[in-house]
Amino acid sequence: MKWEYHVVHLNVDDTQAKSIETSNPNVASEKLKGSLSPDFLKDQFPEQYQETEDSDHPAIQLSKFLNKKGLEQWELTETIRIGQMLFLVMKRQVE
Repeated sequence: MKWEYHVVHLNVDDTQAKSIETSNPNVASEKLKGSLSPDFLKDQFPEQYQETEDSDHPAIQLSKFLNKKGLEQWELTETIRIGQMLFLVMKRQVE
């Protein structure tokens, strides 16, 4: 039996949770002790505080990716974490 392997690299950055907080105008306004309102921040910094309703949560994105790979006969066999990198190891049988 022969196997083919596919390795996917994911960046795992614990500081990403902090960036999510700073992209919330309510949290930013509280940090500024209310000196700038959430509405003002959203109006003046639209790129920073844009709402992205069309983008899926990372868990949903990963599920879609894994389902697509499953349809291509790839099987997730292992995850390996090295520092802030996470590797997904997949394999499928070669005919």
